[in-house]
Amino acid sequence: MRADRGGLPKGGWLPQRFWPCWKDVPLDLRALALFRLALGGASLVEVTELISHRAAFLNPNGVCPVEHIANKAMFDFYLAATGSEGVLLMLLINMTASLCFMLGLWTRLSGLLCWIFAMSQQHRLNNCVNYSGDALRTCLLFWALFQPLNEVWSLDAIAESSKRRVDPETAQDKVESVRAPAPNLRERWRTTASSNMGAMHYEEGEHHDDRKDARPSISTAAPMCSFLLLLQLASMYEYTAATKVGTTWQQGTAVLQTLHLRQFAREPVAGMLALFPSLCRLLTHSTWYVEKFGWMLAFMPYPLARMVAFCLFFGLHFGMNLALRVGNFQLFAMSGWLVVLPRGVLDWLEARLLRSWPATRALGPREKASTRLQSWLGLGVQLIGFALMLLTLAEGCRFRGEKCSLRRLAHWTPKADMWLAKLALNQRWNMFSPDAPFKSLRVELFGILDAPHCRGDLDSFWQHCPVVELWSEKGYPSFSSHVFADLPHWGNISMPAPKRVDFATNRWRKLVEDVDHSMGLGGYSCLQWRANNPKRNLLGVWLVRARSKVPEEETLVGAFRHWCSPAAKPVIQSLPKLPWVS
Repeated sequence: MRADRGGLPKGGWLPQRFWPCWKDVPLDLRALALFRLALGGASLVEVTELISHRAAFLNPNGVCPVEHIANKAMFDFYLAATGSEGVLLMLLINMTASLCFMLGLWTRLSGLLCWIFAMSQQHRLNNCVNYSGDALRTCLLFWALFQPLNEVWSLDAIAESSKRRVDPETAQDKVESVRAPAPNLRERWRTTASSNMGAMHYEEGEHHDDRKDARPSISTAAPMCSFLLLLQLASMYEYTAATKVGTTWQQGTAVLQTLHLRQFAREPVAGMLALFPSLCRLLTHSTWYVEKFGWMLAFMPYPLARMVAFCLFFGLHFGMNLALRVGNFQLFAMSGWLVVLPRGVLDWLEARLLRSWPATRALGPREKASTRLQSWLGLGVQLIGFALMLLTLAEGCRFRGEKCSLRRLAHWTPKADMWLAKLALNQRWNMFSPDAPFKSLRVELFGILDAPHCRGDLDSFWQHCPVVELWSEKGYPSFSSHVFADLPHWGNISMPAPKRVDFATNRWRKLVEDVDHSMGLGGYSCLQWRANNPKRNLLGVWLVRARSKVPEEETLVGAFRHWCSPAAKPVIQSLPKLPWVS
C-alpha cells in the first residue's frame, strides 16, 4: 500500500465497503510498537517523579508506614530494599528497565521487570498515596507480557535484522537471487530503463527496486491476544461509567465543579473552560457517553471506527491533562489507546519515516519462521491470557454487584480473587465517581519548636513556643533553609495565604485528603527535621486543612497533632485551640 505525496495512503482507513474484511480484524504490530514506546516513556516519567520524592514515599520511615500495607502482592522489590540506598538502587533499575522497554531492547525481560516494579510500587503505596494511575500502569504492563512488542520498530528488531544479514545461508540465497534474476524481472528492468526514471525518483523519494516488488508483502497483523489490552481498557471505562451515578454527572455539573477546585485545576486552561458553563455541561455528558459506549468502536473491524475511538479517548485524556492535575493517569491511558491505530495511518507514518530516514527500513517487519511446537506454545499462551482476562472481568463484575449488567454470567466463572489480587489485576476504578469532588483543598504544616519557656507547666506557655511553616511553596514539606529569627509563636500564628503550588504531585494531594492516610506525615516530619536541623529541637507538628465550597469561604480544620518524643507529648496536647480553626 503506497502513500500519496503528503496525504493518507490509497485505500487507507476511509470506508470503501460495507462488509468487514478479515485483514481489518486484527490489530497492527506497529500500533503495538507505538504503545510500547508511549508506555515506556510514561513509566520513565513516573519513575523520575518518584525518585525526587523517594524519601517520603518509599523509604521505610516515610509517610507510608510499612505496618499499614496490606499483604496481597506477589512481589515487592521496594520492601525488600534496605535503607535509602537500596530504594534508590531499585528505582534506578526500574528506570533502566523502563528505558529498555521503551526502546525495545530485551523487550520480554525489561517488560517483565517493569511489571514487577509497577506491582511493587502499587503494593508499597497501597492504603496511602496510590491512585488509579498505578493500577492502570500495572494492568497494561501485565497484558503487555502477552504481546509481540519487539517485532517492529525496536532495537530487538534491528538486532534480528543484523543477525539475518550475517547468516551464511541467508547471504548465499541473496547472492544467488542477484546473480540469476527471474526472466520476468529482466523484462521489467528493460521496460523500466526506457521510462522516465526522474519523475519516479522525485515522486517516491528514493530509487525503486523491482526486486522488492517481487517479494511478497510481509503482514503486520498482530495476534488476537492483542485484544487483551483493549479488553482491559473497556473494563475500566465500563466500570467507571457504571459507577458515575451522582447528581453532578446526572445534572451535567461535574466538569465545571471540578475546574473550580484548586487542587485539580491546571491553569490557564481550567480557568478558560470555567468561563463557559454550557460547554462544561456538554463535556460532562459527552464524557459519560464516551466512557459508556465509545470503547465498542475499537472492537469493530472497520478502520474508520477504530480511528474514531482513538480520537475520542485520546482527545478525552489529552484535554483532561491540559485542564486537570490528576497525576500520570492520563499518560498511561493515552498510551493504551495507541493500539487501535488503523493500518492506513500506520502505513502513512511508516512511509514518512522511510522518506526522512531510509535507515529505519531495518525496523520494519520481517518474515519469521516458526516450528509447529512454537506455534502451539504461542496458542497456549494466548488461551491463558484470555482465561485470565475472563476471570478479571468476572471479578470486577461481582464486586460491582447490581451495577454490573452481566453479574449473572459472572457467577458462573470460578472465583480467583486472591490470585488476581496477588497479580494486582483487581478492577477497582474511581475516576470522579460516583460524584465529582465539591470541596477545594489546601494544607499547612506547622512545626512547634522547643524554647526555654515553652513548657506545659507554665501559664500562657504557648506564647513562648516558636512556630515554623513546613509546607513549602513547591507543594511538599521542606525541612531545610529555614530562618529562625523573628518566628511567630503559637498565640499569634495564622493560616498563610494560598501558595503558588499547593501540591507538587498528585501523591501529596492524596496523602492529605484523608486524615487516616496523612498520619504518617508526623513521624516523617520529625525524622527529617532531626536530619536537617540537629541544633533546633522540634517538639511536634500540626497539620491544618483548608476546605471550601465555591464560592464560600474556607473552613480551617486541624487534622492532627503529632509529638516527636514522649517528653513533648504534654506540651503538644496542651496547646490551646486557635480561634480561626473550627
